[in-house]
This record gives sequence, structure tokens and C-alpha cells, in this order.
Amino acid sequence: MRERLIGPPSPRRAGGHESLALLVLADRPTEQARGTARPGDKKGDSMPSLQSVPRVSADVTFMEYGISTAARLLGSAGLDAGQGARVLRRMLSPWGTRPIGKQPEWRSDVCADGSPIEFSAAFSQECTQIRVLVEAVPDRLSTSAAQESALALTRGLITEFGAVDDRLAKILDLFLPDRDPIGFAMMHAVVFSPTGGPEFKVYLNPGAGRGMSAAERTREALDRLGFGAAWKAVGEYARRGFDTDRIVYFSLDLTGGPRSRIKVYFRHYDTSPAELDARMALSLQHETGFLGDFCRALTGSADGVRPQPLVSNLTFTAEGGPTPVSATLYVPLWVHPESDRTVRDRISSVMARTGLPVGGYRALLDHVARRPLSDGRGIHTYASARIRHGRPRMTAYWSSELYDRYPPARYQRR
Repeated sequence: MRERLIGPPSPRRAGGHESLALLVLADRPTEQARGTARPGDKKGDSMPSLQSVPRVSADVTFMEYGISTAARLLGSAGLDAGQGARVLRRMLSPWGTRPIGKQPEWRSDVCADGSPIEFSAAFSQECTQIRVLVEAVPDRLSTSAAQESALALTRGLITEFGAVDDRLAKILDLFLPDRDPIGFAMMHAVVFSPTGGPEFKVYLNPGAGRGMSAAERTREALDRLGFGAAWKAVGEYARRGFDTDRIVYFSLDLTGGPRSRIKVYFRHYDTSPAELDARMALSLQHETGFLGDFCRALTGSADGVRPQPLVSNLTFTAEGGPTPVSATLYVPLWVHPESDRTVRDRISSVMARTGLPVGGYRALLDHVARRPLSDGRGIHTYASARIRHGRPRMTAYWSSELYDRYPPARYQRR
């Protein structure tokens, strides 16, 4: 077992200042800012706020792009942009000083086009949270090098922001094997909320090595973490078999306490939203009957999920014990509609029907998009939803789209 992560952080630090939030990222304006949006675009699609959000050029660094975008999102949501800049500088160091380039050197698992940074916002009737997911880009193009970069980032979050690694240290050797590692190593996320400091979590790769299957690795991890009895719920949820309900991520909150979460993520092949909705009833907080309509509203058809498999998770905490406290569905969006404008309109409609802040979502989208929404698809990657005590929560996930629009379907069944 690897030793605890706490230790001296990497001496390689990227410079920068909070003023990066005001950087002009490129001198090429968007079509809409020039007043050349496509004929026939509906009134209101010109998004004049995009005049201050130029298209990203290849010589802009990841650090410049990440901090400036996070600052706009946090400011729009009424959150602490200065705090966000400090956190993002750590999460993007040292690799963030590299220029973005025209093609990804390391094709990240974070976004469908290979971008290593994803922004998202979670909306409830109580508040809006801003989230950033990154994969630390390694110096060398290998999973072993990616492991080193991920561990350096984890150390930095522990020493600089008080992230907690006790549980992660117990399972590191499973997900970061020394021998013949494959796939991605680790992804890191931070959540910014109106109350409290930033909260961190990691996503680990159940398919990290050939010595164990993803299911075996997940079961062993749950057992080491004191959740061995939770495997019964995992097996019941994936009762069609782990080839069809494939375990794809294992995540941990880097926090302590009885509410610190463990999540098991699944990619579901050949299933319907209604079937998943019924299976999610095994969790403590799930309320059935919403997810089928939610999925149809976003994809535009009852069977629209077929081109790209649905994703879901089960969440476990010490308070809930072996029973999942919640289950969440993630609907892939970049392969279904004709454009991101269509996705925006569908999400807006769902949020309006459920009493969530449509204006807040659209304002944040304005700060992410760097092209006309009608000029392609790929900004929206997923939308997730769950309901607790009749109160909905919805999250929109946005690709940085640093390299491509119209990204192809991924994760086809092999």
C-alpha cells in the first residue's frame, strides 16, 4: 500500500495573479459579437455578453483560460472569485503554464474532445454551486506519468487547502498500480458553494490495471473502506451483469466526517431511463417517476439515449451504511440535438417546470460558450438530476471545447 500523500508539494509552481481573471484570451471575436450570427437565429440568441468572452486561441495557457473562466462563473453566481483563482492555480500547476495548442497532447477523459478542464453548475431551489473538474496533464505521455502528476496535485490540495487523504491512502495501490497501469490515473474536482470553503473529490479508474476486473477492484476498495456490505446493493443495482452495467468510476470526497461520500459510477448499455429509475429505488432518497420524462425532454425522444449510454451513480456514506443514500442519472447531450442552442432551450424548459433558476443557468452558459450556440454541439456534455423530498436538483456539465465541436460518441460497447 502506498504511504499517505501528505508531504512536501512539488516545487514547480506556476506564477500568476488574480488579475488573470480579466485577461483577454484572444483577439478573434465570436461571430455573434461581430453581428454575423446565422440568418434565422431567434431573437435572444445573439448573447451580447459573449463580446467579452473571445474564442480561445492556441497560444493561451490552460492557467489563463481556467482561472478567467472560473472567475466569470463564480462572479455570476455570487461566489468568491478570488478564492476560485487561488484554488484553480493550484489545480492547474505546474502543467497549466503550457499553451493549450490546437490538438491535445494528452487526450483527457474529462471532456469528449480531450479537453482536461470541465465546468459545471448544480442548481437547486436553495443555491447554485460551481464545480470544476480537471485531469492533471502529465509531462510524459504515459499512465505512470499521469499518476505522478495526480499525486502531486493531491499533495497540494492537502497542504494548501486542508483536503483529507485518509481514505484515499487505503486504496491507492488498487487504483494507481505500480505495474502496467492503463487508462487515466485520477481526476480532481472542486465544488464552490455559498457557504463554507472549497470541497474536493477525486475520481479513480476501476479499470486501472489488468490484474483485477473493475468490479473486483471496486469491491476490494469498498471492503477496505469499511463498506464491504455495500457490495450487495451494487450487485443488485447491476443485476444484469457488469458487462452491461459497467463500473467506470470510483470517487471519494477528500473530506472527513459521516457525510463524506463514496460514489460508484456505472455506464449502462441497452437500458431505458424508466428501468434505471425503478432500480434507483433501492437508495434511501430516490423518488421514482421523474427520470424518464427528464431524459426524453433533453434528448428529444424516448429512445434518444441509444447513441450514447446513460451514466448513473450510487452514493454511500457512513450515515447510510451499506444502503445508498442517493442515486443520480446523467444524460449524455453532445450526440443528440442539432446544436447547443437546442440543448439550452430544452434544459431551460425542464428547469422552468421544476422551479429551478433558468436565468442563472443561461447567464452561466453565456460565460462558458465562446461561439454561437447554434453553430455546433459539444459545449453541453451531460445533465444530471435527482429529487429529494419533492425538491429537484439538476446539474449542467460544460466542455471547455478547447479542441473540437461535434465530438463523436464515446464508450461504445466492446
